[in-house]
Amino acid sequence: MLRRDKEPGGPRRSLHLHILLRGTTGSKKVLQFKSSYFPYISAPKDHNSQPIHFDEEYNTSDTLWPKCTPKKRIALSKNHKVAGDTVKNILHRFGYVHNLTFLLPRPFMPSRAYPRNFSSEVFMPVPNTTPADMWVYHAVYDGDWLRARLPPDTVRLTIIREPLAHFKSVWNYYNIQRRFKIPGNGTDSIFAFLENPLKYDQRCGHGPHAPLCLTLNSMAVDLGFPIDSNKKVLPGGDHEEKERITKDFVEKISQEFPLVMLTEQFDLSLILLRRNMCWSLKDILYYKVNSRQYDYKEVDIIGSHKQAHREWSYVDYALYDFFNRTFWERVSKEGDSFWDEVKFFRYVNEKMREHCDDIVWGNACSRHGSSLVVSDTRWGPGFTIDREFCLLAKRGLVCHYSIQAERNGRMLSMAPHSGTDTLQAIRRDAVYREHCVYCRTQWCHPLDYLTHFYRDGYISRTEYMLARRKNFPRSLRKCRLPPKVLSPSDRYLHSV
Repeated sequence: MLRRDKEPGGPRRSLHLHILLRGTTGSKKVLQFKSSYFPYISAPKDHNSQPIHFDEEYNTSDTLWPKCTPKKRIALSKNHKVAGDTVKNILHRFGYVHNLTFLLPRPFMPSRAYPRNFSSEVFMPVPNTTPADMWVYHAVYDGDWLRARLPPDTVRLTIIREPLAHFKSVWNYYNIQRRFKIPGNGTDSIFAFLENPLKYDQRCGHGPHAPLCLTLNSMAVDLGFPIDSNKKVLPGGDHEEKERITKDFVEKISQEFPLVMLTEQFDLSLILLRRNMCWSLKDILYYKVNSRQYDYKEVDIIGSHKQAHREWSYVDYALYDFFNRTFWERVSKEGDSFWDEVKFFRYVNEKMREHCDDIVWGNACSRHGSSLVVSDTRWGPGFTIDREFCLLAKRGLVCHYSIQAERNGRMLSMAPHSGTDTLQAIRRDAVYREHCVYCRTQWCHPLDYLTHFYRDGYISRTEYMLARRKNFPRSLRKCRLPPKVLSPSDRYLHSV
């Protein structure tokens, strides 16, 4: 049974869903879920107040979840080619929804701080002189620099990858073969490099904004391993000195980071992150970002070439071996419910992608109906995946960055930047002309900006609806189908 109500005290509407379940014994049980009914995103706020955001509306349940206080401040040490962009997008969405302040490189160079460009002119001022809550951009890790700019309760997070898989990804993405002028196909060129890496590595680097080499202990270097120390851990050097330098660095990283995620165990890492941060399952749903296929990605490199790489990137292997071991030790302490949660998370994430792919740009219904309603579980309260969430989930890296720059710019009372490229076109509309600071539409869809203006209260519901009806009429199509309910009792257990 469906019923739409207007909530007291505001224009937001809700969709009440009553589902009658009949057990095998004939007993009846009614589940009630309450979810946002798009397009009414949130009640407007006063323009001089802080931005407000969507409140989750959970059904009251007798389920007792582990009590904890959500942690919101986080600093990501973003390494190269380790699925860091996917983690970054998750954190961007979390910070945006929870109105957190990002330490933000000035528009529009998100990697401007890399490798160690920490001068004040690199960053946008933090609004209202308040401390920043989040850091998610490329820079060589510097714990002292972060401690000086983020509150003491900030959680540090990083992610690493099996070193040989990481090396192949770097080799492909940055076209290292071409830089080193090595003939042959991808795998043959890798073999040639590994037979004499020191011959080529002196010519390493992949651009003025990232001059560091990415073929020698590059994950360790991204985490702050001194460049000068790289020379002391090369093959053939003093073994005792190499062991001491490596051990000290691994110990330092283990003390700095309470959780080190593993690319190969990405979903498991996210569940550990969720539990450590006391977040909702909804907070860690994701699309893969910058995941590429290439012909030698799945080719095993074995024997002498694999050993040569282990000796060449000695510190990276020590890092991975240590954190791979401690990762599984940590998982083993989580109990059987951990694996059930991983399986349910993968199921929900798969359905989220299917639903969002179907509806995000205007289809009234997805293959699953109007929305997805995730039931209460033993791991936390339920939530809804609707069109509004899909817009955020599918938002690209640079769009997230652009929207955050837009928010920071408004909070800093910055004047609109002069129109370039597509900016002139979008500003022909009065709403955008009045509220844009940057509005770079080559990175964000105009609907992203419009929804942001309404979400942060700069336009009223009436203005928002008029602008959507004028510019994005397909996004107002209503789905008459009921939501699809996802619960741990579904038969996904046999397919995920």
